[in-house]
Amino acid sequence: MDFQQSKTKENLARGFAAECQEGARYQFMAKMAQQQGYQYMSMLIRTLAHNEMAHAQQFFNKIVELGGTNIQNIEITAGYPFRSGDLCEVLKIEANNEQMSAESIYPSFADTARDEGFKDVADLFDMVSKVERTHQRTLEKLHESLSKNILYKSNNGEHAFKCDECGTIIRDKCAPKTCPLCKMGQGYFRIDFSLN
Repeated sequence: MDFQQSKTKENLARGFAAECQEGARYQFMAKMAQQQGYQYMSMLIRTLAHNEMAHAQQFFNKIVELGGTNIQNIEITAGYPFRSGDLCEVLKIEANNEQMSAESIYPSFADTARDEGFKDVADLFDMVSKVERTHQRTLEKLHESLSKNILYKSNNGEHAFKCDECGTIIRDKCAPKTCPLCKMGQGYFRIDFSLN
């Protein structure tokens, strides 16, 4: 099929727009987390934002590769999530958005690309879908921990909590309110599963 006439071209453009918007929303959420003292959570969410922009770059590159210099504008019509709330609510909203991307949107885009003969694009959508699933799990875990007030606590005995500012490791049932070495707040700590 001719790429210019394909649904795949439109789906790549929709994916590009969606990933750019996700990246922006994650930057907003990271700022919200940082303002509330959740430094580690903020860094984690900024990593998700970076991932989304990398996905957008791949979709953009595919459009340019397959469409060449003939593409000046791609008209798309799609709905994009536009909800807000407090940090806990936004984590849940974004987890649901990631689930939709992983379970329905990108798999259907991959099916269309396969049907139209664009196997490499189908593979790209499939790979992005898998990453979106990991984002969903991360956001669900953050939401659960924040909503249950266990973000800095262990329910299974002692854990190693690591300060991301200076690297101090504390073994306890919860992270300290401030780091004994660098004096940064609890928001700089995370459970370091590699040390448990």
